[in-house]
Amino acid sequence: MNVEDKVTELISRASGVPVSEIRPEAKLSDLDMESLEKLECVMSLEDAFQIEIKEDDLWRLKTVQDVIDAFRRVMPSLS
Repeated sequence: MNVEDKVTELISRASGVPVSEIRPEAKLSDLDMESLEKLECVMSLEDAFQIEIKEDDLWRLKTVQDVIDAFRRVMPSLS
């Protein structure tokens, strides 16, 4: 599973929004993902890919694409 699919799947699980309705440009806040849900989602992704996102970067994540890009920066092989 690639990073886009995994991010979309976990955001869907955290937000309750169907995978088919999640787009890269979607704002996490529009998907009813507040700080706690965002943190849980990122922690699940960190576990899935065995990497860590810096805390400073975590608070900059506003869209689905931001989450995807953050994981690609940490682990370029996910591209």
